[in-house]
Amino acid sequence: MDQCYICGSRFGNVVCAYCNQTVCSSCLIQSERKCKRCAISNKKPSGFLKRNGPLILMLVAVWFFVSGLYPFPYFYAVGIPVDIVIMQPVLIATAILLIPFVFMMFAWRKQPPY
Repeated sequence: MDQCYICGSRFGNVVCAYCNQTVCSSCLIQSERKCKRCAISNKKPSGFLKRNGPLILMLVAVWFFVSGLYPFPYFYAVGIPVDIVIMQPVLIATAILLIPFVFMMFAWRKQPPY
């Protein structure tokens, strides 16, 4: 457990969606998921890319990992002729696996997971 950013109690177990500070449940406005200081200052929520940056970086890392297993996109970029039929399963699987993550990011935009 962390210390609350506002009152200093030992029970800081919730993160404010607006300032990303750890606060206790008594210093958090539950309906808006923001701390008392952000509510007083009318602070805007952190940006979509800033909040989901680690997730986006993870998706990019997974893409490079998959490209390492299936190096067809790199062959195509270098200029080595590759039949597009070979690349179709990789691109289709990537698109199908990306759909839940896109919906998850939009859901997190409305209600952050922390």
